[in-house]
Amino acid sequence: MLVLNPRVVIFDGETIGEVSLIAIDRSAENEVVEWSDLGPFVALADVPEVLTEVRMVQRLGTEDLGSLVPGVMGELVFYTSRSSGDTLRRRISMDAVLMDVKHELNVDRGTHRVFRFVAVSEDGSSDPVVVEDAAFTGV
Repeated sequence: MLVLNPRVVIFDGETIGEVSLIAIDRSAENEVVEWSDLGPFVALADVPEVLTEVRMVQRLGTEDLGSLVPGVMGELVFYTSRSSGDTLRRRISMDAVLMDVKHELNVDRGTHRVFRFVAVSEDGSSDPVVVEDAAFTGV
């Protein structure tokens, strides 16, 4: 999932401004692949463990001495829509742990702060990422 220029981003109750993109990536952390005695082709494939990582890129225009600290767990919420109106407005939320905060310095692209989160499921079996319709609430 890729969200460009989310309208509002909140983590652990703190609004984060100037976010240029949020990418949600999922990867198999444990793969099960089995063959049968009936032939050379895979008979079973499964992914019993999935890691959901979130990368958030924030544009920095000036010196900034404050930042979130790795290890913090909180609710990550952001809103997106295809236009500035209410059409197809979505609220994406998840419990997440901030794993690291890094800075990218580039003369052409400017300065960015990159946050990496790991999304956490409530019970280990439900998807940690919740996407729902969101009527405009002034946020």
